[in-house]
Amino acid sequence: MPELDGLRAAGMTMVLLNHFWPKSLSPFLWQLGRTAWIAMDSFFVLSGFLIAGILLDARRSPDYFRTFFVRRALRILPLYYVVLIGLLGASAFWRGGAPYRDLVENWGSPAPFFVYLGNFSAAFAGAWPRIAALGPLWSLQIEEQFYLLLPFAILYLRPRTLSRLLWAAVFLSPSLRLGWFLWNPHNPFPPFVLLPCHMEGLALGALIALRFRQGPWKIATGPLATLTLCLLAAAGVGSYLSDPAGLIQPWFTAWNRTIGYSISSIGCAGLVLWLVRLRGSSWTGWLRLPPIQYLGTISYGIYLLHYPILMAVNVAWKTLSGNVPEESPLRSILVVTLSIASASASWHLMERPLLRLKDRLAPVLHAEPEYGRVGAVRGLQESV
Repeated sequence: MPELDGLRAAGMTMVLLNHFWPKSLSPFLWQLGRTAWIAMDSFFVLSGFLIAGILLDARRSPDYFRTFFVRRALRILPLYYVVLIGLLGASAFWRGGAPYRDLVENWGSPAPFFVYLGNFSAAFAGAWPRIAALGPLWSLQIEEQFYLLLPFAILYLRPRTLSRLLWAAVFLSPSLRLGWFLWNPHNPFPPFVLLPCHMEGLALGALIALRFRQGPWKIATGPLATLTLCLLAAAGVGSYLSDPAGLIQPWFTAWNRTIGYSISSIGCAGLVLWLVRLRGSSWTGWLRLPPIQYLGTISYGIYLLHYPILMAVNVAWKTLSGNVPEESPLRSILVVTLSIASASASWHLMERPLLRLKDRLAPVLHAEPEYGRVGAVRGLQESV
């Protein structure tokens, strides 16, 4: 479904807008960029939908765990560790290792990042890592933790029990966020960066995948589109009204620390359903345009590389002129251009060649038709 790659591209554009668009150039677009946290929820719904689908289709495979984890490792780990080691190595040598010492002494050891637990360090510290480019890794760590748990749930639980567990996760997350907000309102990080507090999107995506594999699902697109737009608008407006002056990061507002993420996740789940329902139609044609598709293909690389690129541009700019223009459109254009170029290089030189090893090292074995790929395709086709 190419529309899902298009959704990745749109979400990645929102993230870049949030991180790099100068407020002085267009306050409206700057404010729009502050809703990029909704794009992060769409990434979670997409991950839940796609990963659960992969696992459900391979549920009867004799190499179920090996196939899944090898293929995921080839897709996720190489670039993650290249970026992580590159950042820590540069911080250890730049200015005599001052950035690395500052990280360890004033935030904590970077060791948890190597086992995808850096989000726990951020939650307990109540602060982003002192090396700013490590901050965006929290979302990847949530997803990897989900990837470790979901295969066992899908393999060992009956579909009805699995569905109940996923629904429980949908309702548990806002309950945990509300409890943390009441207990410790001064630390906004756990509700944002910890899996138990931010898992409703992943669970909703998995529920969509499960439902499609249980037979046809007739969905009225008009009411679905209306509900989706209302939910996404409510998520954005609620976040804005919590902090109209933009004094704090939107994901730290009282709205998002309690109910905002749930509303956003349900809206994003509706969006994914809408794209699946109308895939191949004129409504979703713009998402299938080649430039949008390519941006979606390299979006993982852009997400990992855009902050290291920003740091490098700032250092080079300061070296050349002694002043880093935070509100400069030129700096924003330069960082975005270099981010896309470096992600493109990563895709062609490292990621895609490694992905070709998937079928050699861990070939996909077809599951039983009544619950696997044949059933999934039939359920999707008959839902159109």
